[in-house]
Amino acid sequence: MQIYFDFGMFEEIASAIAQQDYNTAHQLLNTLKQKYRDHPWLLFYTAQIEQANGNIETARNTYISVLQSSSNRKLLWQAREALRHLESSPRQQQNYQSQEALGEDELAVFVLSAVPTEEKKVAAQTLATTFQIDPYNARLQLPSRGWRLFRSGGRQELLHYSKVLQEANIPCFYLPLDTLESLYVFQVQYLRCEGETVTARCSLSNGQEGSLTFPWSEISAKVTGRVPIFEEILTKNNRGKKQRKTEILDYVQLYDLHLPKRRAILRLCDQKYQFQHSFPLTEQIQKGETLRRNWLQLLQYLEEQLPNVITWKEFTIFGESAIAFPQLLSGISPKINLQRRYETVWDAAFHLYSSLVFYQAESS
Repeated sequence: MQIYFDFGMFEEIASAIAQQDYNTAHQLLNTLKQKYRDHPWLLFYTAQIEQANGNIETARNTYISVLQSSSNRKLLWQAREALRHLESSPRQQQNYQSQEALGEDELAVFVLSAVPTEEKKVAAQTLATTFQIDPYNARLQLPSRGWRLFRSGGRQELLHYSKVLQEANIPCFYLPLDTLESLYVFQVQYLRCEGETVTARCSLSNGQEGSLTFPWSEISAKVTGRVPIFEEILTKNNRGKKQRKTEILDYVQLYDLHLPKRRAILRLCDQKYQFQHSFPLTEQIQKGETLRRNWLQLLQYLEEQLPNVITWKEFTIFGESAIAFPQLLSGISPKINLQRRYETVWDAAFHLYSSLVFYQAESS
């Protein structure tokens, strides 16, 4: 007999867990378990909730049950990922505790860069041996493009791993998280441009406002990305019963300009940018135009002024790996001044990504 699964409810569970609303997720799971008690996806989300509640051994056994009972490739990959992070968490927690107690070996992140397909087999074997994980799981960790946040831990430990993998020609790098605080991040209200000179009216995260004037030639990189806006809405399920669910209603568009000489990042946001003050774009931007059209007009103008400056566009790939480290991201100030009903770790993921770009360019 074929069993039909309520995928609408399934998405609600995933959304609730993403927002760390574990009570709602638990209630939704209990509702579905009455019909689909041993469904692999329900087991997976049960394990996530157990892990969030600190029941590590229960979560581990449940993830293993998923691996043994499912043939769904997407689910198997997610379960392996979750199990890998779970098994590394004691060492990660030890790093947090040692830093608090001793103030030594500051926390760092370890990032894997894209590996060509033809080199993945050998690279996976080295990665598996280095981190003591199974080769199949190691191969899944190697990105085909962009970056993957692979580990967090002590600086000295990740420095060692970085050297080992680089000697094996596996592209990777690490960054101590305290270096993020050495960057100045300015929230741009608008830009006014005259010839080769740009003046940015901006503010710091503490609300202090001012202006920054610089030549176009000072910009070394552009970083673009989007972060989700979550909202709670009232819907009806398949049985016509009203229920509340949290889902992505829209995205906030972000665009960073890097000024390495000033150790500064200028952060533009479509929700905050004052297009009516942006000269010489003022003439091209109409009051009745949509936010999206005005934002695209602004980006086109910036691309025309900076045709030879690289644009980093693969934040989403990095972000999907980074949100698997919610405890890490919760400790990063995102430097994105947005009023949100529901906070999200995606903001901190973008700030981390842009900062990694900044320091990678500086070290190259």
